[in-house]
Amino acid sequence: MSRVVTICFLFAFAFACAPVSAEPLRIMTYNVWVGFNKKQNLTDTAQWIAEQNVDVLALQELKGISLEKLKSAAETWGHPYAVIYDRKGGYPQGLTSKTPIENIVQFEPDDPRNLRGTLYAQSAGIHFFVVHFDPQNYLKRQIEAAAVADRVSPLIEADKTVVVLGDFNAHAPADLNQLLRQALLLKKWETKEEENKGFRIFDKSGAPDTSVLGKLLGIGLSDPAAMPLGTFPTRILAPNEPLPDHTQKLQRIDYILTHLSAPWATATISFPRDPILDTLSDHYPVILELNGKDENRAR
Repeated sequence: MSRVVTICFLFAFAFACAPVSAEPLRIMTYNVWVGFNKKQNLTDTAQWIAEQNVDVLALQELKGISLEKLKSAAETWGHPYAVIYDRKGGYPQGLTSKTPIENIVQFEPDDPRNLRGTLYAQSAGIHFFVVHFDPQNYLKRQIEAAAVADRVSPLIEADKTVVVLGDFNAHAPADLNQLLRQALLLKKWETKEEENKGFRIFDKSGAPDTSVLGKLLGIGLSDPAAMPLGTFPTRILAPNEPLPDHTQKLQRIDYILTHLSAPWATATISFPRDPILDTLSDHYPVILELNGKDENRAR
C-alpha cells in the first residue's frame, strides 16, 4: 500500500508541476468607415472578419449601427457578445467578443468642449480601451489621450493586462522619420492647415506631432509592431491612383498598444493586406496575437 501511495503521489506532483501554456488570443481593431459604408459593405466586411477568426474585435465609426444590428453582425463572425458606445451623434466605438464582456464604462475627458470619449470593458481577462480620437487637432487628441492614460495607469501599476486600441488619428514617435520622407502627405497637411485653422498636425517644431502616442507609451504601454505599415487610407476612394502616389500618402494612425501580465508573454502585430480590404473601408485593420508563457500549476 505504501508503494502504491508513493507512486500516486509522485504522479500527481509531476502532473501538477507540468508546464501549461495559455491558448493564443487574437484581437483586431478596424475602423469600418461610416457604419460599414452606410451598411452597404456590412455583409462583405462581416464575411472577411469571420475569416480572421479573432477572439475580440474593436470597431470604430459605427455610425447608424444600432446595438441590435451590431449583435446580429457579430454572430456571423462567431461573437455572441457585443457592446456599443452609447453616445449621441458622432461615430461610436464597439467591442465584440467570443467571451462575455463585463464592467462596461463609457467615459469622456473632463473638458467643457465636446471631446471624444472612450469605451472601456473587460473580456477574456483583459482590460480593453477602445479609442477614436479627434481627427482634426492634436491639441484635442492630447486631452482625450490624457483621459485614457489616467485610467490605464493604475491598471499598469497593478500589473493587469491592458490593451488600448482603435483609431488614434495620431502618429508614433517611431514613425516620424518615415513621415518626414512622405512629400505628398506633408504637402496635403500643410494645405489643410492653411485652409482650415482648426486643423493642427504640426507641432511647434514644425514636425508632425507625436505627443499623443508619446503620452500613452510613457505610462508603460508598448507598441508591439515590429515592422509597422500604414493603416490609412486604403484605395477605396482612389482605386486608380498610381501605387507610388498612394504609398506616399499612407500613414499609421490605427494601433494596438499593450501592457502584458500573466499568462501573456509575447505580442505580435500584423497588418492585413487582402485585396478586398481596399473595397470595404478607408482604413486597414490591425491584428494582435497574444501568446502565453509556461506556468507551473503548483507554486
